[in-house]
This record gives sequence, C-alpha cells and structure tokens, in this order.
Amino acid sequence: MFYIVGLGNHGTKYQDTRHNVGWTVCDYVRSQAALPDLAPDNSMSGRVTEGRVKGLQVRMLYPDTFMNNSGSAVSKFVPRSEVGNLIVIHDDIDLPLGEIKLGKGRGDGGNNGIKSIIEKLGTKDFIRIRVGIAPRSFWTGEVKRPKGGGPLERFVLKPFTRSEAGKLEEVKERAYGALQEILQNGLESAMNKYN
Repeated sequence: MFYIVGLGNHGTKYQDTRHNVGWTVCDYVRSQAALPDLAPDNSMSGRVTEGRVKGLQVRMLYPDTFMNNSGSAVSKFVPRSEVGNLIVIHDDIDLPLGEIKLGKGRGDGGNNGIKSIIEKLGTKDFIRIRVGIAPRSFWTGEVKRPKGGGPLERFVLKPFTRSEAGKLEEVKERAYGALQEILQNGLESAMNKYN
C-alpha cells in the first residue's frame, strides 16, 4: 500500500491558491486514475479515498488541518511501519512554476506542512513531490522568490493567474507521471526521469 498526501489549507478561501497546489495535483490524480470521491474521516482529520493507480493500491489523504498542523493528520493516516511508502505532494517556493522535484529524506525547506509532518512522524524518510510555484523574472528567467514574512505569506495564498493556468495544467500531468513512475519503478527511476 502507498499513502499519498496532498498538502493544502481547508476552506473555499484557500481553494485555488498556490499553497494548495498539493491538493490541485491530487485532484488531477484522482480524476485520471478514476479514484472514488473523497469521504470525510474524522479519525484521520481529513478526507480520504482509496483505489488503484497503475494497478497498485493507494490511499490518499487531504488533511483538514491547516497546513502548519498537517503532521497531526498524516501521523494518524500512515502506519509507522509504512512511512517509507508515504508520498507527500506540496508546493515549493524555491522552484519555478512548471517544475517539479522528487526527493526523500530532506529537511522541510521552509514549508510548515513538511516541518509538521517531520515533527509528528519523527523522521524525514518519506518521499516528496515538490511542485514549483515561484514566478520567473521576465528579464532574466531566474526564480523571483518573494521575501520572507508578509510578502511571502501573501504570495503563497494568492491564486494562480490566467497566464499561469497553462503551466499549471502541464505540471499536474508531469507530477502524475512522476507519481506513476514512483509507484511502478521506485523513486530512483522517477528521479532520473523527472528531476
């Protein structure tokens, strides 16, 4: 069994924001893999579905906690003995929109959801699919990371613009492809193809 968690904030206010791109990707995965509708599960502090992706059994969780308390839901969702089969999909402000990075065993990178999961599980040893949300400079093409504090918080809680919608569609497809590769052939193979 693989355990897939998309990170986001609950509520319509946050629905289409950059910080909720983990949920956006999970919505795409559910649609493409024809997984059942999400069902509230209070024992997991979130909404859950279960089914098969590429013939492999998966359970998926959308925590109903706020991002910075995601670990409390994830620790109820994944048995301790199966943390190595946990795949967390989340936004990354240090990657440009349109890019993903796969990894395992890294720090939180400033993402409060990942920080909470590491604290609650007591380990960093789980797979991440990091989805870029940062804009690029029109002039240099370099990532323009908003400054910490207010500007950063306001940025991640903004929706994607119309001009970014096409890239968002591409990144959802790419993330789903990476997820399938992880499930079928392992993280190393997926990293070779998608990083």
